[in-house]
Amino acid sequence: MSTTTDTIGIRPGHPTEVDDDVDFDALRVQLGERLVTPGDPGWDEISRPWNLAIDQTPAAVVFAHSPRDVAAAVRFGRANGLAVAPQAGGHGATSRLAGSIVVRSSGLTDLAIDPVARIARVGAGVRWGALQAKLDGTGLTGMIGSNPDVSVVGYTLQGGYSWFTRAFGMGSDSLRAAEVVDAQGEVRWVDDTSDPELMWGLRGGGGNLAYVTAVEIDLHPAPEIAGGRLMFPFVAARAVLDAYVDATASAPPSVSLWASIVHLPDVSFIPEEVRGQSFVVIEGATTDGLELLKSALAPVRAAGPVVYDTVRVRTASEVGDICEEPVDPMPALHCARPLGDLTPQTVEALLAVSGTPGVMQIQVRHVGAVRPGHRPGFVTAVRSEFLVTSLALVPDPSMEPMIVKGFETVSEALLPWTEGAVGSTLLAPWDSLDRSASYGELERLRELVAREDPTGVFRAATGLS
Repeated sequence: MSTTTDTIGIRPGHPTEVDDDVDFDALRVQLGERLVTPGDPGWDEISRPWNLAIDQTPAAVVFAHSPRDVAAAVRFGRANGLAVAPQAGGHGATSRLAGSIVVRSSGLTDLAIDPVARIARVGAGVRWGALQAKLDGTGLTGMIGSNPDVSVVGYTLQGGYSWFTRAFGMGSDSLRAAEVVDAQGEVRWVDDTSDPELMWGLRGGGGNLAYVTAVEIDLHPAPEIAGGRLMFPFVAARAVLDAYVDATASAPPSVSLWASIVHLPDVSFIPEEVRGQSFVVIEGATTDGLELLKSALAPVRAAGPVVYDTVRVRTASEVGDICEEPVDPMPALHCARPLGDLTPQTVEALLAVSGTPGVMQIQVRHVGAVRPGHRPGFVTAVRSEFLVTSLALVPDPSMEPMIVKGFETVSEALLPWTEGAVGSTLLAPWDSLDRSASYGELERLRELVAREDPTGVFRAATGLS
């Protein structure tokens, strides 16, 4: 990775394309208070995404309550030369959305479960926590990731790395059908029969092709969900991570194990009992029962003194709590790299850079598994055995250059093992979809974008270069 804070554009001062001359009165007649523009009460708060490190500076924000609202925004944007950007809450926000009409999907909350057919129909405003809560007692799960506050639709369209990716594939692999508003403002449902090429692009291509207002997704069998985290003092990091390498080598596909090296800053929003301390954390989940997960974690548990243990049977609604990630808005940056292998030498390299200034956490996710087939899509196949994500909090904008340099240091240390591609759900704010697929797949997506949106009405948070 080579970038600067100028190209990231995550704070005021980044060049924007906001057109102050656009008259929104015609759209306001259709949408009323569901349209918010600069100067309206609460604009500063409303225009911010969930990730407070990103300054997305939109031209307007629309709170969609129906596909008709989305269609109205699309037609207005098309007529006035403004891009339309889909957004649920803004976990994956980027400055690419500057000058666009950000259409929030928070009002699109329809949710229906068919436990017999193992299908969920999910509105674009539904978060993973809400979907999983509906699945308690059904013996089923969706492809939830590490945070229950992320939107189901946005996550699915961007690939989606789940706790259950090793068993069932990427989140986008579970996409069966989608309700879309196209670049002409027309609403329709599509599936692999009616428009297989558009479905191919929607699976991992994000919001570059249409505004997706709802999806139908597969639900997956989960006889007994178990999950949790083990925390160890940092002095045990080498032994614990070596045991993690061995554990992932023998873990069955229904078991996912993640490892993190965490250096918690000495700041007020970190719990006082752990503030300023460092840990190594192993997290795991399975759909096949507590005993299987305990067996997979046994060598790790034996490698050092456990200071925190939450491993237990969980309901579907509790899967999103395994990592204990914050759900309230916060300023953070991340950067992911794919690894083809994880060895003791990789562990040594990770430990050597784990104290890099600005980098709070380095997380390794075991995502690869040998599994038969997947639905055709821009990103439906898992393209690396492991993913490494660097995470930083950004309480002060002046820290950004140090953080970016820290991310580069981690990425360079991992070059000997870097192999594969990263689904867009974990791409950094400055990355493009070029890092998610092969040249041929990128060209296919470009051709599809030209077919579906030749005038560039839609602007996804992560786009093509």
